[in-house]
Amino acid sequence: MAASWSIANWSVKPDTMFDLTGRVALVTGAASGLGRAIALGLDACGARAVLVDQNTAGAEEVAACLTHETLVLRVDITRSDEVRAMVEAALRRFDRIDICFNIPGINARRPAVELTDEQWRSVLEVNLTGMFLCAREVGKAMLAQKRGSMINMASARGITGGTSQSVYSVSKAGAIQLTRCLALEWAPHVRVNAIAPGYLKTPLVLEIMKDREWFERTRDLHAMKRFGEPEEVVGAALFLASDASSFVTGSVLSVDGGWTAGSR
Repeated sequence: MAASWSIANWSVKPDTMFDLTGRVALVTGAASGLGRAIALGLDACGARAVLVDQNTAGAEEVAACLTHETLVLRVDITRSDEVRAMVEAALRRFDRIDICFNIPGINARRPAVELTDEQWRSVLEVNLTGMFLCAREVGKAMLAQKRGSMINMASARGITGGTSQSVYSVSKAGAIQLTRCLALEWAPHVRVNAIAPGYLKTPLVLEIMKDREWFERTRDLHAMKRFGEPEEVVGAALFLASDASSFVTGSVLSVDGGWTAGSR
């Protein structure tokens, strides 16, 4: 039997809900790994990109692969003055920031009793303070324009924890709570969500995968029994960046091959 109902006026039309034509996306950590993959995905959907990294050569290589207008900036995200200058430069070039991905992260894989004060502080400084500084300054612009989608890169470790993962897990759990708090503060005009990946084959992960025992043990945490490819986060990224997720804020989208679903 044919359906007897229809949607007369779509709030977001299905055939254009992932269209980012003309929008401006700021991506920190854009030179490699997840940032690179996400930048390529945003470009494929029509977005112009502000590519932010301390590795400007790597960011320029990514920019050379994109088809839409780009701006490459060298920024230390742990310095509030540089983050403010980043936002000012993006607004001078594009007059707005519609999408923001806060991606950079580092780790110190050591048992808690062996972590130094410096290691603890450095991981939190990049993973949490840096994320906050970027979110705060970009958020000001988004609130002023009364529109925006911000996506913070969390981690399955921020949900599950793990041995020799205390400071990283704490930083990513903080990223999740920061996401929820900002979603509440900035609604209704600015949406804030997080992606929580499992292990994806970024350059840093490929390096530690050389430890075969660690790799096999960690691989088996994932229900799909493999590590993901960086591009496998792009679908989730585009969903949260676009109008396809127009009624989604304060959420954490796991892209983890079934890791946080639980043990079998």
